[in-house]
Order: sequence, then C-alpha cells, then structure tokens
Amino acid sequence: WETALKTTVVDMEVGEFRGHKVSIWDLLHSQYIPEENRKEILELYEAGELTLEQVKTVVSTIVTKAVAARAEQTSPVSGPEAEPTGTEAEPNPLHED
Repeated sequence: WETALKTTVVDMEVGEFRGHKVSIWDLLHSQYIPEENRKEILELYEAGELTLEQVKTVVSTIVTKAVAARAEQTSPVSGPEAEPTGTEAEPNPLHED
C-alpha cells in the first residue's frame, strides 16, 4: 500500500507544488497535512476503508484548502490607504482662469 501512495502522482496547482506532479505520499507528509489527519488517512487506507482514489481526493483537497488559508493569512489587508484617490485627475471647475 505504501508503494501505491509513493507511485501515484497528483497534478497540484497550489503553493510550492504548482506545476509539479507530486506523489500522494509526499503530499501526505507535507507541512499542509496535520499529523493526526495523516495517521487517520493512512489507517483508513490500510484497512481498506478508503480507496487510493479517495485518498488522492482527500489529500489534494486538504492541501489546496491549507495553501489557500495560508495565503489569506499572509496577504496584506486592504485598507483606505490602498484605495486610489481620484482627486488628482478630476478637473476642478471652481478655479477657472
């Protein structure tokens, strides 16, 4: 079962995996999968309660959501200073020469 996880690859389009084919094994052991989740997934897979395809889907989903959540946390918050003011480009009809 371990060999199947190491030889089955997923095309991930998030984070450092973008554009790479990554084995399910590597995704399972990445920083994005908490240890308790990894153990649970592996136990269910070993017991035959999850198919390889289901493991692939679950792991891909967890990694995708974790990468998105991390990106959200690290992106700067847009505030009023980030909004452009249109005053420079607007003509002022009160000062006609």
